[in-house]
Amino acid sequence: MDVSQYLDIFIEESKEHIQSLNDSILALEQDPEDSDTVNEIFRAAHSLKGMAGTMGYKRMQNLTHDMENVFSEVRNGSIKVKANMIDILFKCLDAIEEYVGNIQSSADEGTNDNEALIKMLNDILNGKDAGAAPAEEAAPAEAEAPAAEESEGAAAPAPSGEDAPWLKIPIGDSERLVIGEALTQGKKVYGVNVRVQESCILKAARAFLVFKAIEEMGEIIISEPSTQDIEDEKFDFDFSIIVITDAELDQILSAAKYVSEIEDATGAPLDLDRVVDSEEAEAAAEAAEAESAPAEASEEKHQDEAAVVVSTAAPKVVEPDHHTPAAAPKEKKAAAKPVVNRTVRVDIEKLDSLMNLVSELITAKNSLVSAASNSPTGKDGAVNEQIQYLESVTT
Repeated sequence: MDVSQYLDIFIEESKEHIQSLNDSILALEQDPEDSDTVNEIFRAAHSLKGMAGTMGYKRMQNLTHDMENVFSEVRNGSIKVKANMIDILFKCLDAIEEYVGNIQSSADEGTNDNEALIKMLNDILNGKDAGAAPAEEAAPAEAEAPAAEESEGAAAPAPSGEDAPWLKIPIGDSERLVIGEALTQGKKVYGVNVRVQESCILKAARAFLVFKAIEEMGEIIISEPSTQDIEDEKFDFDFSIIVITDAELDQILSAAKYVSEIEDATGAPLDLDRVVDSEEAEAAAEAAEAESAPAEASEEKHQDEAAVVVSTAAPKVVEPDHHTPAAAPKEKKAAAKPVVNRTVRVDIEKLDSLMNLVSELITAKNSLVSAASNSPTGKDGAVNEQIQYLESVTT
């Protein structure tokens, strides 16, 4: 899958996280014990790592991964912030800026592995208190599921009860055949539900990056909503998938949670016997629609009869019969959906240019109105009509 279409989003958000890191490191230099600042640095490093990983920028991912690991230990009190750590953090920030600059100019992060910086970060980890877990000390930079994830609350498998969202995905014969064949080959099949943060601006982009991250470890055979609906952002904040893979469940969930603005990811091994059959689901939907039709027709008939009685001015009793013209079918109101404000990032220079052009347009409109009123042709009805329309639009 091509992620180049999300390059601008990646660059824009990376710059925001870089600015956040810069401000937080300066604040940490003044108050090394400030837990809020430590948490902010951890979150920024975690987000940058996830974004870089999903975009395929491994060098940037490795560096930010080790930064995240260091601040995971700072958060739980295993490491104290010292002056030399501040210096290393500023060097890391310069390296991240270099990566983003290279990506912005050429879509490539460059060839600098920053091994010296990574060694410094690992030295900090290796010099932490003896009470820390040794497995964390030896965690390689390219680890799939960093220990830092645990400090945020590791993604735990969700209960596979009847309310598991992936069990409600209608599965057809072809999907059942594929799943059955995968299971006979010893592969794992998981149902996964992913929730996007409600503050997310581009839900479809985040979902796309989740799909890409998971597809590096397996095959997504179906989703709910469909991939087309997800691409069109025709979903709230949750979507479910069924994936065939050789990986463990926690690796799949961690891959989904690596993506920025993903609130949570839960899942469980798929029980194929409990998944909804697509034909049964379709039949049930048709049956429900058929059952509701007579009730709606009866209700409309009663409403029509009541309307006839109310609207009749004659003193005689009105008895509805089959000769009474049927009222036109009433259009069913769509279910009200919550209103969600949608925003988009726009270059401030473009906004300034737009405002200037609008100002010029209003000035031109006023000049046209003045010229038309002082001209013999100004009495032309068609001209006046167009001027009024222009005035309405610009106002």
